[in-house]
Amino acid sequence: MFSINPLTILLLLPLSLASPINPNLEGRQSATTCGSVAYTVKDTTNCRNAAYSYYGQGGTAGGSTYPHTYNNYEGFSFSVSGTYLEFPLVKNGAYSGGAPGADRCIINTSGVYAGAITHTGASGNNFVGCSGTS
Repeated sequence: MFSINPLTILLLLPLSLASPINPNLEGRQSATTCGSVAYTVKDTTNCRNAAYSYYGQGGTAGGSTYPHTYNNYEGFSFSVSGTYLEFPLVKNGAYSGGAPGADRCIINTSGVYAGAITHTGASGNNFVGCSGTS
């Protein structure tokens, strides 16, 4: 028969409550909908990873200006602090140049995902929040 010492349980309990999740990784990632386009967690993760990789290398995607600073003129309440970067959000991969489309993921310069925004439904060159971004 197998027996567990109650003291062992008490000693191990704090370890089981500690969170091993790095907030810079996919913990903050979420699926989102921009206008009528639904993006998966994988799509937003691909966007974040590509933006942060280009930023870290000091480069841009395919001769574009992305990633570049996002000034948050619209006043979104992102859950992470910035300096923010914007990068085109696309389905099934990562933006690599050309026409960027209407949708963007926003990260900070530490590579933490902040949210998603879109030109769809906004006036002029402004943005509105995709689902989950306000």
